[in-house]
Amino acid sequence: MASIKPTPDLRPARLNALGEFAASIAHEVKQPLAAITLNARAGLQWLDQHPPRVEEARAALRMVLEASTAATAMVRSLHGMACQAAPERSVFVVNDMVRDVLQLLRAELRLQCITVTEDYGPDYQLNADRVQLMQVIMNLILNAIEALRDIHDRPRTLSLHTGLDGDALCIRVADNGAGIPPALAERIFDPLFSTKPGGTGMGLAICRSIAQAHGGGLRSDNARPHGAAFHLSFKEYTLWTPSRS
Repeated sequence: MASIKPTPDLRPARLNALGEFAASIAHEVKQPLAAITLNARAGLQWLDQHPPRVEEARAALRMVLEASTAATAMVRSLHGMACQAAPERSVFVVNDMVRDVLQLLRAELRLQCITVTEDYGPDYQLNADRVQLMQVIMNLILNAIEALRDIHDRPRTLSLHTGLDGDALCIRVADNGAGIPPALAERIFDPLFSTKPGGTGMGLAICRSIAQAHGGGLRSDNARPHGAAFHLSFKEYTLWTPSRS
């Protein structure tokens, strides 16, 4: 009589996948939610002034709306990735996308006393999922902010650069923190590996997956004389030319 093989229990694998997805959502929406909180408080403070500072309150409320829209879009994007849906591509200017992410993080950068240097090249376009690439840039900037928290012996700086690197369009995010320990350089993109206490280990793994899904790449190296740099690159791009009406 033939033996009956037991059916493998798929529940642990499903629970692990669910846990990774939940960790991804928590990681991605944390900063937009923080921006909503900060700007909502700022709006209330402006309205409590005598007389109320209505224009400043309106600006804060606009930031609340933008951050809530970004959080919703990121959750929808992560859901699509979990379901292995194709990226929702559109044509957009890379410099504008980077500026939009930076705007969402301005309050946190000011709070951490980080000076930002922006160096934008020509306005190149990508045909890509804008929300997913915003996720990547936001992750890289948040990692830089985290790397700078313990820096007290020099000014904290973050630099953003866009432009061509050889035949690829490159977005570079660099900080002047402690850098990446050589022993960990090969592991920082591994899923569930984190150098931060309480970290999910999902951020850089998601970033690289998004880059590769768009035919691009993501690499890191140590900056000079201090810090780390991350290079997000794409082979397919076009130069934006304003339409003539």
